[in-house]
Amino acid sequence: MVNCEPDSVNASELSAKKSDFTKMRGLSASQLVADMGPGWNLGNSLESENNETAWGNPVTTKEMINTIAARGFTTLRVPVRWDDSYSNPSTYTIKTEFMNRVEEVVNYGLQNGMYVIINVHHNDLQSMVSTDTSVQKRVKDELAAIWKQVGNRFKSYGDMLILETINEPRFEEDWNGTTALYNCVNEYNEVSRAAIRSTGGNNTSRLIMMPTYAASSDSPKISAWKKLSEDDMIAVSVHAYLPFDFAFDAKGHSNWTESDYYDLNAVFLRLNSTFVKKGLPVVMGEFGATGKENVADREMFAKAYAKFAKKYRMPCIWWDNNLFGKGAEMFGIFNRSSLTFVYGGIADAIINVYKNNQDDDDDDDNAPLFKGSASASNWGQAVTAPTSRYGGRLDPSNVKQGGYFYVEYSGTKDQVELIFQSLSGGNNWCKVPMSESGSINGHYFAKYSYDNCVKAFGNNFGELLDIIHVGATDKPLTVYLLSYNQK
Repeated sequence: MVNCEPDSVNASELSAKKSDFTKMRGLSASQLVADMGPGWNLGNSLESENNETAWGNPVTTKEMINTIAARGFTTLRVPVRWDDSYSNPSTYTIKTEFMNRVEEVVNYGLQNGMYVIINVHHNDLQSMVSTDTSVQKRVKDELAAIWKQVGNRFKSYGDMLILETINEPRFEEDWNGTTALYNCVNEYNEVSRAAIRSTGGNNTSRLIMMPTYAASSDSPKISAWKKLSEDDMIAVSVHAYLPFDFAFDAKGHSNWTESDYYDLNAVFLRLNSTFVKKGLPVVMGEFGATGKENVADREMFAKAYAKFAKKYRMPCIWWDNNLFGKGAEMFGIFNRSSLTFVYGGIADAIINVYKNNQDDDDDDDNAPLFKGSASASNWGQAVTAPTSRYGGRLDPSNVKQGGYFYVEYSGTKDQVELIFQSLSGGNNWCKVPMSESGSINGHYFAKYSYDNCVKAFGNNFGELLDIIHVGATDKPLTVYLLSYNQK
């Protein structure tokens, strides 16, 4: 039994509220997902064991969600555990009072004009991805039973309500999996999807989110994700607490680095090429960075994350478990008891990107490949900038006639090297001859023309250029800027 006292309503009141939320706008899956924007997870509440407050969080109130929406979050994800609220476990029958409570919280979001996501979260079946056909049947039966009940309750709701089949499905605590287990997840997704569609009403065209194995954004998992139907109102559901060492590992580094930026960029490039470019929208259902007394770095992480997500028309939804401080899984940014943002800068870093209130220069394809200060000596490399083939900003296929690379540096004039590296079968390591040099902004500059790049490397940049280095000779130097410019 859940404690619903602060905002409890009866079934007739719930039915009356439904009429406010029935609109279906005829949006495609990609259009709808692109409209979802910045999101916030009501973590460790309706998916906690046995009751809503079992994991230390207060009962969710409308005032909480009002405050979240007023800050600028436009999507609310509500994780839900159903199996602790069965009136008959043998038939997976959900208690009416718990279904009412879930609907009540859903309405908190919808009344604020938010998209709302509900799912199957922390049910025992979440860790029952298996090659055992008897286990598969048991899980499929339960998923079908849950989604038929949930689908029937919500089938008159409009397209601001989104259903997510299952959270982070995996075999026990195996987060790597196998091809057979990946295929099992596809089957679980399909059973859930079919059950939802079978309930009719607006569920025939409602957006359904379906995860990869463990909701992972790793290459093997996303490559194995398959839609086992011709349904077009589907989005891929993934989570990415990445780069792991910065975002999740409490003992990892606490400073947001350029390498972290490139690593994160690689994740989004992978999702874009695997799904978005093929017309399959992606929802980043969970992300966050645990506290390490590094608020400014977490804000930079949040801004970069939101920029990548927005660039590829993805919503990103911060995981907030209402835990604060330093250590493992301290993802809280909003205090639900005091109704205040403990880390409002993190919230604003995400929200303002989607509101276009932030400088988006570093999302530009012509943005610098490096901007800052990096030094080297004795033939060392001051700057290493992967191309987009390896997670960097520059699409190497854009290196064309009339373009040139540009470096600003200090040290000894003309004692700077531009080096191309291929890990894909091309010239493994080559130095590009300088085509022009001079002084600017109190620094030296060097240009490297397209023709000189071709002389050194060949012209198959799109398939073979992987990494660009700027290095020193026997004279030390400091690099301030590396860019590619197309005339």
